[in-house]
Amino acid sequence: MSVGVQRNGAGLDRPVAAVAVAAVVVAAVGALWLVLASLGGRPDYRTVRVDNQAGLAMQVDAVDADGAVLGLGLAGPGTTTTFHELPDLGRTWTFVFSYGGRELLRQPVGGRELAGDGWTVQVPGEVTMELERQGYR
Repeated sequence: MSVGVQRNGAGLDRPVAAVAVAAVVVAAVGALWLVLASLGGRPDYRTVRVDNQAGLAMQVDAVDADGAVLGLGLAGPGTTTTFHELPDLGRTWTFVFSYGGRELLRQPVGGRELAGDGWTVQVPGEVTMELERQGYR
């Protein structure tokens, strides 16, 4: 009679080891991606106020240096309207003031100047005069 020795099952299970290695690799790649995303590529956000002393609500848009248009919304009449969480458009912001679908004025403002004014832009008197010239009060 011979005695045979059998494995006790404590050996390395290759499929389980492969899945464990794959999970560690996926976790490492995900962690690296999160670190890179947090370090850069995220735009700064601004709160911009529009001081509209005209007697009519005006549509206000902002245009960046590449010509992309960011619709801010309606600036209420005779008041300052606040627009939250706008991406920073960089060195130059061009504000476009419109009423009734007609563009009244494009006003470029430097980013530093805008920051110096507390991120507040005033609707120029020219816009009010243009509206009055067109018969709006």
